[in-house]
Amino acid sequence: MTDHDLREQITKLNRIGIALSSETNLDRLLDLIVREVREFTHADAGSIYIREDEQLRFEVAQNDTLLQRDPAYADSFRPFPLPLTKKSIAGFVALTGRILNLKDVYEPDDSVDFEVNREFDERNNYRTKSMLVVPMLDNRGENIGVLQLINALDQDRQVTSFSAEVEALVMSLASQAAVAIKNAQLIVSIKNLFAALVQYSASAIDARSPHTAGHSRRVATLAQLMAQALNRQKEGLFAKVALNEEELEELSYSAWLHDIGKIGVKEHVLEKANKLSDAILELVRTRFEQIKLGISLECQTRIVELLTNGPADMLAVKAIQEEKDRRLDEIQQDIDFIVKINTPGWMTDEDLARLLEIKNKEFTDGDGQKRPYLDDYEFENLSVRKGNLTDAEYREIQSHVVHTYNIVKNIPFTPELSRIPSFAAAHHEMLNGTGYPNKLQAKDIPLQARILGVVDIYDALVAADRPYKRAMPVDKALMILQEEAKSGRLDKGLVDLFIQEEIWRLAQEEEKRVHPEDRLAG
Repeated sequence: MTDHDLREQITKLNRIGIALSSETNLDRLLDLIVREVREFTHADAGSIYIREDEQLRFEVAQNDTLLQRDPAYADSFRPFPLPLTKKSIAGFVALTGRILNLKDVYEPDDSVDFEVNREFDERNNYRTKSMLVVPMLDNRGENIGVLQLINALDQDRQVTSFSAEVEALVMSLASQAAVAIKNAQLIVSIKNLFAALVQYSASAIDARSPHTAGHSRRVATLAQLMAQALNRQKEGLFAKVALNEEELEELSYSAWLHDIGKIGVKEHVLEKANKLSDAILELVRTRFEQIKLGISLECQTRIVELLTNGPADMLAVKAIQEEKDRRLDEIQQDIDFIVKINTPGWMTDEDLARLLEIKNKEFTDGDGQKRPYLDDYEFENLSVRKGNLTDAEYREIQSHVVHTYNIVKNIPFTPELSRIPSFAAAHHEMLNGTGYPNKLQAKDIPLQARILGVVDIYDALVAADRPYKRAMPVDKALMILQEEAKSGRLDKGLVDLFIQEEIWRLAQEEEKRVHPEDRLAG
């Protein structure tokens, strides 16, 4: 090798080292290592094995000859584990740390003890001949795997041997690759740890209520399925939409964290099933029973006075009894009405007028004090026109997105994930400006937040056993999504895609596969 050739090789080696140090995605890095070293050594094929405890994982396989025959070859390979023994070439190198430079793998010398498996060659009509196999030693000398190069090619693309001159260079490159792999593995570990913390935190907050347990996870699943469907579109409204790996990760974290602000919402508000709690409704019942008892005692006293003040006037006695029965019946009708309107629903003008009439009634308590049938708190809650939350409680529920933003913005995300706080906090914004907390218009609501808005509403509709409603059938939930889109609140294109791609069904299948203990309505 001339000095010029050596300098050129070193220049290539430096270029490859720079490329390796800049790639942090482990899968892409492994593929890059094999591709660059093959180009550097003019190898027809190559592979990488990563050492994991007592086994090797066959992670990457590249073969130009087979790829030229069948372009689908590149997609057919799937990583798989191998036993870590000296019986295979890769295992021998991993355990001994030796470099093997074989002129013909079918005719190894007596200094090595491994078995040549010809099954791959026979199955693919391929001839593995020359092979350069090197251990991948990191900066601490730890062997993390094996780099294997197959069939060096000369200028006429004829199989030749790997020259002795490239061994040292490939070994150096393999060491650089080992360090890059360790760094990428560390990044993966950190990401996995962070993802676990996010998912655990969100799940713990969901679990404050048995009615919302699993909600954030299901929203994350639905959001990812929507994103994948968007990326599949080749024509139509979303033909030019392509969310990359970082954007998919960003959407996933946004979905997991979208309700984390509920930690700042009072539990009794989150869990409010009816307008009045069971305990307060029972207090109202008891009060009305006391009112009925007071009416009975009052009428009985009047009858006794009639009977003790002279000859009994039976018509007067009968009138008092009829009055008592009428008043007791009115009280019972009042309490039955209160029980009926206590459940979430629509309050008509007539119902509100009747409730006000009941509130304005007074009775005399045991201390001789005049008191209203209903106090201000009870009236405020019972008079809710829609649903079961008062204005103050609804504002508190709405505040969870502000809490979400204030919590999530303090997480030190990397730059490519910096939009997570704004995405997570905008899942209740509506395209026509009627959402919250900022009443954003369509142009200000990013696609990721629109996706979260659709899937969050869907899961809330179909989720089983919410405190304020029963689970809704899927077909009815889809109709509501369409109505929300028609009214300009939700993104019609996303709703149509959700239905056409049957995202809801895919999510059900995913839930049954991964979390069979949970129930997703439908």
